[in-house]
Amino acid sequence: MQTMLEMKNINKSFGVVHALKDVNLEVRKGETMALVGENGAGKSTLMKILTGAYQRDSGAIIVDNEEIQKNTTKTAKQHGIAQVYQQAELVEELSVAENICLGEKAHGRRGIVSWKKMNQLIEELLKHYEIPLHAETQVKHLSSAMKQFVAIAKVLFRNPKIVIFDEPTAVLSDKEVTILFHIIESLKKEGITIIYISHRLEEVFQLSDRVSVMRDGNLVAVLENKNLTKNDLITHMLGKNLGAMYCEQKGKPVSDRKVLELDRVSTDKIHEVSFSLKEGEILGIVGLVGSGRTETAMAIFGADKIKSGRIRVNGKEVKFRVPADAAKAGIFLAPEDRKAQAMVLCRPIRENISLSKLSSIARHGVCNEKKEIENIQKLCTDLKVKMASMESPVQDLSGGNQQKVVIAKAFTADPDILIFDEPTQGIDVGAKAEIYVLLERLRSQGKSIIVISSETEEIQGVCDRAIVMRSGCVAGEIEGEELKQTELILQYMYKEKQV
Repeated sequence: MQTMLEMKNINKSFGVVHALKDVNLEVRKGETMALVGENGAGKSTLMKILTGAYQRDSGAIIVDNEEIQKNTTKTAKQHGIAQVYQQAELVEELSVAENICLGEKAHGRRGIVSWKKMNQLIEELLKHYEIPLHAETQVKHLSSAMKQFVAIAKVLFRNPKIVIFDEPTAVLSDKEVTILFHIIESLKKEGITIIYISHRLEEVFQLSDRVSVMRDGNLVAVLENKNLTKNDLITHMLGKNLGAMYCEQKGKPVSDRKVLELDRVSTDKIHEVSFSLKEGEILGIVGLVGSGRTETAMAIFGADKIKSGRIRVNGKEVKFRVPADAAKAGIFLAPEDRKAQAMVLCRPIRENISLSKLSSIARHGVCNEKKEIENIQKLCTDLKVKMASMESPVQDLSGGNQQKVVIAKAFTADPDILIFDEPTQGIDVGAKAEIYVLLERLRSQGKSIIVISSETEEIQGVCDRAIVMRSGCVAGEIEGEELKQTELILQYMYKEKQV
């Protein structure tokens, strides 16, 4: 098969940090090459060099048998290199067609735009790739997911030879992911080369022909996606086996005392949900998207109104009108959407962590800044939060480190019951392993934890017991050796009748 892209002996340093070390990447025409690795492995730096955003210190870039002497964003575009970024950058007040064509030559004679022709061209493009958008729709009226498809269409309009997808499914639902995968399959049939970057390994296995693995600035392996197992891939990514992701010495529940009980709890979204959480236990709630996992957490935390049923904390019935009531009762919720619901992105890391319990650093409504700095600095060091400074805005952190900030908030709040909704969603396998250690550390302090996840493997590796949800109801409860049986969990998740 013809080689479309070669990056030979690419080196890049930032001061004393050697970010890329003699990286050799070869991608064939019409294939989908997955590029994986932990945060900081060098994936983004390598792609920024390819797209001209960064200049290489040494090495060569050859596209379609032509060497690019000095790569800039302009020359990259001329050679057919394009990237779809995780965050779509669009002009809200313009239409879909105007955003897609922005920066291109006018579709008309003598520099005058032919709006009819432009809209017609974009409608044809959208129809060709089965993107559910209309050319004349204003972007400000679109969801985040549909804006992402505008960004993809903007790239496709330029007839690229190589398309880089960087975490493209981060804002997409399952239905929208199906649309994206159809687009990628269409591009492959047209002979377009794709580099696909994702932390979601199931996507890597589904889409890629080969997988390039980066670790610590090196390209450590190129693997054919034939008989490749998840264990093999993670071993290359981490430099250690899959089992090392989870704590070798898991703790156990402190006692059989029930610290939280749900008795036939119903809201507008869940129906007669019943289960209990023991002292010092890590309880999993697993199910498909829409099964009622998150809605159960919202009911416990007082965010969703309970229509019937009872909740008991330490044997005493409680009625939480608002989340603040649940927090006062010793319950902490780390929501699924950490950026929108768990953090103030533009504010410093220090402030985000302190917000969970201001009383710990304040007296008579006045914050003791010296005490706050000491507490947060120690906590960030203990949790290994990688940051320039605790005064840095939390939006500057990687996904894994943002999740560590959420966990730091939990340590600061010092609750008895913690609920983590998709605690490792969208973060790399290395950061996942660190999060699992932190959950076990909380358990060792006598905390009782609920982990909500769509990944059965995560539930099996972290939890003592699991509740499986389907269609807003509890479909089954699994513990002990049964928890290791993936097929049993899937039966509860998918089958209409209980097994």
